Amino acid sequence: MKYKVISCNVFKREIEYAAARSPHSLEIEFLELGEHARPRELRRKLQERIDAIDGFDAVLLGYGLCGTATDGLAAGKVPLVLPRSHDCCGILLGSRKRFEELFADMPSSPFGSVGFVEHGDYYFSDGEMLFGDGYAALVEQYGEDDARYIWDAMHPKLDGRLQPITFIAIPEISCEEAMARCRARADEEGRAFQVETGSLRLIRGLLAGNWDESEFLIVPPGRSIRQVGDWNEIIRLA
Repeated sequence: MKYKVISCNVFKREIEYAAARSPHSLEIEFLELGEHARPRELRRKLQERIDAIDGFDAVLLGYGLCGTATDGLAAGKVPLVLPRSHDCCGILLGSRKRFEELFADMPSSPFGSVGFVEHGDYYFSDGEMLFGDGYAALVEQYGEDDARYIWDAMHPKLDGRLQPITFIAIPEISCEEAMARCRARADEEGRAFQVETGSLRLIRGLLAGNWDESEFLIVPPGRSIRQVGDWNEIIRLA
């Protein structure tokens, strides 16, 4: 099969690793991680690329719901496939269930990975620390200053301490340097630092064409994506 892959570059190392082991022909395009700060603009850019694609068996998205960026996206001439995940954290952990287990009580908890450290200048700017898609959506709606005020109100300190930073380490991907940088920044911010083991399972399944519909949404040509906003389905066909 011949697949077009469009992905956030937060997954660059993981996708390149899995692509080398996929049985299919893959043409891969990465978009900048900072695009998450503007979900509507990211949606527009994704739709433009999807509409222009022909001659492939499917378009594979290296995105989850991602701050509503994929809500409303429509398949073009070929099917569109993406993981059922709220954001990249669930994809890096290998399942939305694992994400729920770790972050159900703090779904906006900041996290990092090799890709965030290597491509996430936005998330390190102005003293911020890997806020993620929830913060990006607030920036788009309210602007940077008001978004920070709202975020702080929504995420009070726990026992006088800021939320911990969770680094997601994929065993197959070298991450010692990125982990050290993330740990150092957490120390500067006065935050606890913890490491969780991630998994390539969803990325491998996406690139290999193993699309269990409980974990991937397959969008036929002419159909579009609608967010559900739950812990299970997350996205469905509109």
